[in-house]
Amino acid sequence: MKIKIKSNFVLEGLEQTDSLEFPESAISLRDFFEELSRAIAYRFEFIEKDSLQINQEDWAVEVNGLPYQVFDQGLGHTLKDGDRVDIRILPMGGGK
Repeated sequence: MKIKIKSNFVLEGLEQTDSLEFPESAISLRDFFEELSRAIAYRFEFIEKDSLQINQEDWAVEVNGLPYQVFDQGLGHTLKDGDRVDIRILPMGGGK
């Protein structure tokens, strides 16, 4: 199964691809992020510790163009072959 990835930052270690492949026919969004964290050079904390949510201060996540929060199961949402996960790092506020 192939899940497409789109991001507004470089996923170091995955520069030559726009997707991740999995042997399973379906995986949860949480499992996708755990595998993505292992596949890239830097260990990003996409999911808040001891939480069922993406760290919303740092990341915006969409699945097939919809915010992941619209899915009843949240991070338990099942991804299937050909789905696309968009990950955007949010800019930090502050300054003058």
